[in-house]
Amino acid sequence: MLAPPAIHLPGDVNIAPIKALSILLLALCCALLASGTATAGAPQDPSAAKQQRPVEVILYPILVQAPIYGASIDLPSVPSTPGDGGESGAQSGSTDFGLNSAYMAGISVRAPQWFGEMRGTWAALSATREAPRVTVDTDTTLFNARGGVRIVDGLFATGGFRRVGLTLDADLTLPALGKSLHGRATPVLWDPLIGVDWRRRMGRWVVDGSFQGGGFGVGTDVDLTSEVNASWRGIPHTEIRLGFSVIYYKLTIDDVGIGSFQRTLVSSQTLYGPIVGLGFVF
Repeated sequence: MLAPPAIHLPGDVNIAPIKALSILLLALCCALLASGTATAGAPQDPSAAKQQRPVEVILYPILVQAPIYGASIDLPSVPSTPGDGGESGAQSGSTDFGLNSAYMAGISVRAPQWFGEMRGTWAALSATREAPRVTVDTDTTLFNARGGVRIVDGLFATGGFRRVGLTLDADLTLPALGKSLHGRATPVLWDPLIGVDWRRRMGRWVVDGSFQGGGFGVGTDVDLTSEVNASWRGIPHTEIRLGFSVIYYKLTIDDVGIGSFQRTLVSSQTLYGPIVGLGFVF
């Protein structure tokens, strides 16, 4: 009897946007920290001081993201037709990157020395390619909770968790075999996360950036998130938020039904794109 082959879904998704965004975030933080040091001796704006509160609560009823999403499928081997007594060669395919949408809501509580926040995300993501025919659809729900303590100036050390819930469907057409394979998985995983958060108030603008990493094999194999935002507070108790985020995660799921076989499924996904939202400040 032939041993069930493995499916890798998706494979090596390009994570260059994560590296690029991390470099951009570091450069932005350095520039703004230098600016803050240069202006530390300047007289404080009384109106800005009045806007500072010991504890600040921000409610985000809706944040909308337009993520770019892509995936790939790699089948090292698949069973050949009955009677051949052999296996087919490696089969692989990747999707094009497509524009999708994601919806979020959350709440943040901040004080000078600490902060805590929660956020929920829902996204129905899909990507395809015609030759060979590859389709990946993922209904994704993410719930994040994290907190942080101030290290120095506007820099915080953070810790928290992410709940990852997926309904993942994948189809790969194999022209050489004249068949198509379909697989579905519905994992729910919990990831521990650690990271850093940076935030600075500049007049009516609030600029912040964060990086989190985790998974560690407890939930997913790898879970990385990077985000930068600029929020305008020109209207009392209101915040208009503009930003950009990157999410990358990789997970391994055992005993997934692919056709009539049980196989190990490895999934990697990258989502990156702009964020626009509205917040209410109390």
